[in-house]
Amino acid sequence: MAKKKTKNGDLGKDVEGGAEMDMTPMIDITFQLIIFFLVANDLTRKETEELKLPQAIHGSVDLASEKDLRVIINIMKPDNPANPPKIPEVKVKGRSYDLPDLTRYMRSMADLKREEPAGANAPSAIYVLIRADKQTPWQHVQYVMQVCADPTVRIYKMQFATTKREDGRNTQSSGQ
Repeated sequence: MAKKKTKNGDLGKDVEGGAEMDMTPMIDITFQLIIFFLVANDLTRKETEELKLPQAIHGSVDLASEKDLRVIINIMKPDNPANPPKIPEVKVKGRSYDLPDLTRYMRSMADLKREEPAGANAPSAIYVLIRADKQTPWQHVQYVMQVCADPTVRIYKMQFATTKREDGRNTQSSGQ
């Protein structure tokens, strides 16, 4: 809209007589929405740690649905892969767990969804996605699997995260 100049040179009222709109609240809301979505996006990434996953020879795409309850367990790369510690460094949702604490946490998660007939001895219906760095010793993965198989936890739906082979080929092992 055009403004009419007054005698002293200042801008005065609108020529058309319309009201002015203050855009400051609109800009504030826009920045608040941007910040909200940046923070919300960052929270969803906290479930997975930065790991170099092993390559799979065979596998299938994960088709987990939103209705399935799933826990993502990250087994971290040892600081010194040549001499790894006996106990793995395990993280769930960005929090580190030792094996007894992981067992308690997994028991509480397993109790959220037990199969029929429901009860403490029924197996759990939740899924566990195990993500381990390619330099993690197999025994560390085995410890996490033993936590899931604990008689008080009883989770048997386990999946393993891997990446596709770089060349995209499927190969057969030499024994087949």
